[in-house]
Amino acid sequence: MTRHMLTLHRWLGLVAGVMILIAAGTAIGLNHQDLLKRQTSGGGTQSPYRKYLLAIAADPANPSRLLAGTNDGLFRSSDGGRTWEEAVLPVPAEGAGAIAFDPERPGVVYVALREIGLYMSEDRGEVWEEVPLPFQPPEGTQIAGLSLLARGGLLLATTEGVWRRPAGGGEWHHTPKSAAPAAEESRRVVQLIYDLHDGRFWGTYGVPITDAVSVALIVLVLSGYTLFFVRVGRRNLAGRRTNLVALAAPAPAAPVSEATAGLRRP
Repeated sequence: MTRHMLTLHRWLGLVAGVMILIAAGTAIGLNHQDLLKRQTSGGGTQSPYRKYLLAIAADPANPSRLLAGTNDGLFRSSDGGRTWEEAVLPVPAEGAGAIAFDPERPGVVYVALREIGLYMSEDRGEVWEEVPLPFQPPEGTQIAGLSLLARGGLLLATTEGVWRRPAGGGEWHHTPKSAAPAAEESRRVVQLIYDLHDGRFWGTYGVPITDAVSVALIVLVLSGYTLFFVRVGRRNLAGRRTNLVALAAPAPAAPVSEATAGLRRP
């Protein structure tokens, strides 16, 4: 390996190390963002503004009454969003990506939790109950959108197509999506990449696994930097010692020619 290649390899390693530190540090931060939010909130009231807001809706009967869905909670306000409180559901309100008030039935509101299910309240969000679905979101078919049809009908957009329930609570009708086998396989590969990236592929062990890998990368990079700079420091110190020895050594005597030696003889 030539000298130029060694120099290029060294500097690429230094730059890549910085990027690895950023990636590993931000991964740990994302895994524990709730802890960071609690420390920076200063003990204030609950609010959707400090979270990843997914959906918001106003009660048609009272526009000051709001519901806001976030990545990890559902919040309600009765004063137009000035103050908020967390709505309590029978399950953790994670991924509340769609909210719909029924304009024909005052007080009725629906919220779709992407990976959990569909819930309904008849008292503007005080008490919630689960709406039975013909599929199980935790098993793969996730809810992407929610809309209300006439006279209480429901329309759900999912990752596997559209589901409709007519007014009166009849049977659900499914319109599957049309996708070529190659496109479907590509979607699964992309989803697998995302799941591996954010740790969801490992389930409940995802956070500790990504934390351990991130810490290992940080230790590896920092130890590499330490070894590099220690080596550079030793090399510079050795160079300085060599220069000092050279300066302290006596200068060699000038050579004496035969003619000059003859003149000096008695």
